[in-house]
Amino acid sequence: EARQMPRVPVGALALTAGCATGFAAVHIALERACGRHYECDASHPTLSMTLRHSDVRRTVVPLLLASAACLLLADCALWATCVSDPQSGGLVSTHAALLAGIASLPAMVLTIDKDPRGQAHLDAAVAWSALRMVQGALALPAVWLCTRGSAPFAVVNAGRSVLAVSLMCVGAKLCADAPSGDMDGELQFVAVRGVLAFHLSLLPEVAGTRLVLLGGGAGGRRSCASIEASTRYIPGWNKDAGGSYSVRDEDASG
Repeated sequence: EARQMPRVPVGALALTAGCATGFAAVHIALERACGRHYECDASHPTLSMTLRHSDVRRTVVPLLLASAACLLLADCALWATCVSDPQSGGLVSTHAALLAGIASLPAMVLTIDKDPRGQAHLDAAVAWSALRMVQGALALPAVWLCTRGSAPFAVVNAGRSVLAVSLMCVGAKLCADAPSGDMDGELQFVAVRGVLAFHLSLLPEVAGTRLVLLGGGAGGRRSCASIEASTRYIPGWNKDAGGSYSVRDEDASG
């Protein structure tokens, strides 16, 4: 019989790494730009302005790419947890949230690849911001349903909703100001940190997706791994309101 190893919360690890690298990128970009290139007390730079300088780009670009990739993995984990519940999995918004998350990765790649002084960079940056905000807003109904009946989670979900609405309003203002070049740099940095904080608040639901490693059993059976997602894995949530979504990945090496 195959030996089952502990379940690893890969989604939670990816989300933590994605938010940590994102916060680090924003902090480093602002610190170096203000220390070497701008008088930030008088004129606060935007993130695009900080990326115009090679010393900032060398450090910040890899962090931004790592953050975007990890956030996409976390989006997939959140989707898997939500679809394991019959009610939240049946919502169109659940699947639309995943599509928005997938689309945000190429938007970030274009943001980094294009000249920070150009229109293409600006369009890609606005698209990334909008897609990440939309992804979070679309995921909220499924998250509510996944943890229905829990008073603590109801309070948390209410706070998430307030934060999501606030970020959408701030994002709309920034998107409106961007084409004219009047974007408030300080507000933009606050918005980026807010988006990362919102995604980090989804850590319990993202932790509902686990990687299970199975050791080879007697008779030379191959080892394998599977992804299991269920609401019963959500920390602090005791009811298994849904089923279990599992994808097995056989180890070809035997």
